[in-house]
Amino acid sequence: MERLLKMLLPELHETSLNSYVRTLLYAFAQEAGRQPVKETPDAEGRPVLIEPLSAQERRVLRLLVAGQSNPEIARELIISVNTVRTHVQSVYRKLGVHRRIEASEVARCLSLL
Repeated sequence: MERLLKMLLPELHETSLNSYVRTLLYAFAQEAGRQPVKETPDAEGRPVLIEPLSAQERRVLRLLVAGQSNPEIARELIISVNTVRTHVQSVYRKLGVHRRIEASEVARCLSLL
């Protein structure tokens, strides 16, 4: 089933269906303990995330990669430090990493920066 969904994903252009299939693929990856990255590359040959980062998570990731601390990110984005922590945890989960340096490497590999 997972393999079929991966083959189907590039053909889905309707946002709700694409999102639903990505959610299913993410569940398969979590269950198997794998990184939540789609194995088949996108049209440009890059691997893509099964569960994409939100706009705010991308902003947090950009500042995180730039070496800013959680309080610095909070000041820059005008949000609380707790909200930054929540976004960082979500970014880590979606990228399948546990540290900032790993997040930086995966983000560069996936062309998220």
